[in-house]
Amino acid sequence: MKISFNLCIRDGYLIIVYERHDTMKAVKVCKNSVLQNRFSVFEHSDWIGKPFGSIIFSNSGGFLYLLALTPELWTLVLIHRTQILYIADISFVIMYLEVVPGCLVLESGTGSGSLTTSFARAVEPTGYVYTFDFHEQRAASAREDFEMTGIVTMGVRDILGEGFPDQFSGLVDSVFLDLPQPWLAIPSA
Repeated sequence: MKISFNLCIRDGYLIIVYERHDTMKAVKVCKNSVLQNRFSVFEHSDWIGKPFGSIIFSNSGGFLYLLALTPELWTLVLIHRTQILYIADISFVIMYLEVVPGCLVLESGTGSGSLTTSFARAVEPTGYVYTFDFHEQRAASAREDFEMTGIVTMGVRDILGEGFPDQFSGLVDSVFLDLPQPWLAIPSA
């Protein structure tokens, strides 16, 4: 599902709730749920059908903005399971690797998924991203995050020890290695 600013918020969407300049969070919209913060209680049912960018006021004078999930905002709100790349570095990597719509990208060292989410947007609508991490728990958490994109597959694999799967041989446009000794993965890449 590609979220557009022309779309309205629906039950089940993952959105960004902007409370103030230093407080944003990702929230999955659930019709019967509420978001409680220091300003008020906000019912998710009031958000459903509103366009992205809407401001929601509470009875007590509090407010928040409902924003579409973008890679830039995701980078700011994601749970840091590892050290992450930020927007300036991500932009450089995507430009330098010439990642464009339709590309097939392999990544090893998924970590928190900040770069992976930006890769996913860069390859839309016909490309695909395969990302691998050797750490099973981190991979499971990232897999949940990527379910919303539909164009990322998360795998558990030690690329340094096993290399990339043979099925990608000759098909890949870009490879990104975020590993302790990336030169050991060059033969497989």
